[in-house]
Amino acid sequence: MSANTVNYNELIDRFVALWNEPDPQARRKLVDELWAEDGTYVNRLFTAQGRDLIDNVIATAHKDYVAKGFSFKSSSNANAHHNGITFTWVLVCSATGEVDTFCEDFIILDDRGQIALDYQFGLRTPPI
Repeated sequence: MSANTVNYNELIDRFVALWNEPDPQARRKLVDELWAEDGTYVNRLFTAQGRDLIDNVIATAHKDYVAKGFSFKSSSNANAHHNGITFTWVLVCSATGEVDTFCEDFIILDDRGQIALDYQFGLRTPPI
């Protein structure tokens, strides 16, 4: 799949679902499908390059948030041109639906339609 044939909201919905995936093997399969082998994830605290480190980041986020009653929700608002996509998502309390954190990501896809670079901008710091 090239970046020119990507359904951007579908890609973003899959990206956000990845962060909620409880099964480590299923989660890794999604990382391998969505991310370029040498893809890079950048947030305000650190940079992770390569699928192994990205998988570790997502597993840690799952343990820190999903396992404690939160879930990641796509806003289904991808805005894209060329190989760049911006979108927002929220972290919500699963029990109440209350929004805890708002985030915006800017990703760049490679020519195969996989994520080469993801810049995450947290608009509200989540509780730890």
